Amino acid sequence: MAGYTASVRGCLLLPGLLAVGLAAAADNPLFIGQVRVEDVRTSAARTSALHYEIVHEAPDLLQQQLSGWFPRASRQATGVSVSMQGYPVTLIPAADDRHRASTFLVDYAEPAVQELTGEIHERFGSQPSPTELEQFVHDYIADKDAAHGFDIASQVARSRAGDCTEHAVLLTSLLRMYGYPARTVTGLFVSLDKPVMAYGHAWVEYYSGRGWIGLDGTRISESVGAQHIPLSVVEDESIAYAIGLISALQSLAIERVIVK
Repeated sequence: MAGYTASVRGCLLLPGLLAVGLAAAADNPLFIGQVRVEDVRTSAARTSALHYEIVHEAPDLLQQQLSGWFPRASRQATGVSVSMQGYPVTLIPAADDRHRASTFLVDYAEPAVQELTGEIHERFGSQPSPTELEQFVHDYIADKDAAHGFDIASQVARSRAGDCTEHAVLLTSLLRMYGYPARTVTGLFVSLDKPVMAYGHAWVEYYSGRGWIGLDGTRISESVGAQHIPLSVVEDESIAYAIGLISALQSLAIERVIVK
């Protein structure tokens, strides 16, 4: 049985806004922070089926946060257990006008975002697919750094810089601009490379006939799958969105993740 435990260091999440007990994602600017991990799998073989126990300071809150994706999430004494066979696809809630709107955070009506259509059309035609927009965001954000604090989409379009949150916000914006209902998600990415690591991360879901489908503009893995654990949705996209992020990011107050 493996028994690797990652060390824990302190970090700031959303610089100047919110301090949380996550560790700095050393040497990788695409993540929010690093979380302690215990890998207790009997085999290190890669598989699409993964089992996690997420140890959290408020297990009831965590279970509530997870319930939209994992109806069978199991409450444990100090956390919540979930099993994943690929990324969880759910039809609930159904997409509505909120997931199509140009907002303060996802401001695709701004000229800086609208001007990207020329490059997009040249590469992918007038109606790009969601995965083509995912690829575009990955390529367009050239300066992949963690010196940003959840920038709005038009700012990302101008700077071409940011970490996972900027990739997610710009991708949400472009998806909506092309008619795909979309929302920004925060959660964990579990890297199965040795040593196994878990990081705070942000990505996107768009709504199709099959339900909410995950996309990740950082392209940190080949596709969004069982290594992406969704914890919360960015619900408030108004000018006060940063305040709303405080409650959303409470789900990231994780003591450790046990990979089983």
